[in-house]
Amino acid sequence: MKTIPITKLRNFYESLAKLGFSTDTQLSILRDINREDKYKRLISLYEESKKDFSEYKNIDEPFLPSNLDHRKSLPVFQEIKTISTTHDVISVLQERNPKIHIDDPDYNFTYKEREVPTCRTPKTEFEAGIKKSGAGGIDFIGSNDKLPILGEIKVGGDQNTFYALIQLLTYLSELSTPNQIERIIKNNPFGNISEFSSKNSFYLYIVLVFPEYGKLKQQILTETKKLAAHLEQDIQEIEKIVFLKMHPDDKDKIITKI
Repeated sequence: MKTIPITKLRNFYESLAKLGFSTDTQLSILRDINREDKYKRLISLYEESKKDFSEYKNIDEPFLPSNLDHRKSLPVFQEIKTISTTHDVISVLQERNPKIHIDDPDYNFTYKEREVPTCRTPKTEFEAGIKKSGAGGIDFIGSNDKLPILGEIKVGGDQNTFYALIQLLTYLSELSTPNQIERIIKNNPFGNISEFSSKNSFYLYIVLVFPEYGKLKQQILTETKKLAAHLEQDIQEIEKIVFLKMHPDDKDKIITKI
């Protein structure tokens, strides 16, 4: 029986959802993190969580099981009228492969897989004693041929960009330990990533689907981008945090960087 550590960063991420913080409250939390040098506390939380997670070792285990019948089927791309769910977005990404074009070609990428857990391990238990085979999944993973991409998708009334960034930071802390890097290299879930073994850094993509953001979510987006700039500078495993927009009523429209 292997034990999967539960880190402080994962507890923070899950508390954002479980405690049901309003958008106003999340904006207040985010503004407080951005005030002066308080963002450094979040970076310390990331570093501490990565250190705690480093004891997890499961190098030979693939990130996904061979049988994926448990997953919900994706909608047929041609039948999507309005992009209204995460699965709709994944269907669009699959349709646009092998190269998904962004209005800024520096961020073109290839979609690889969806619903990828960071620590899928048969016969495991978490430190708290809750028996599972994983700890939630990344919405999608991919690459830009050089480095891997961890992606989160937020559609319409879904959670906001701050929540998505904390999700991705949690996943990064659980994938960037030496054991997990070795696991990635051995199992190759991201496909062709030619520079990974020398840099061991990741792109974090947040894909937003909306016709127009309301005032509060726009304020959160602005503050989240400010926080992202700090994280990019001080966390060496982050190559770049990229914010992308898809229009829900036009699945064929080019994805834009925001």
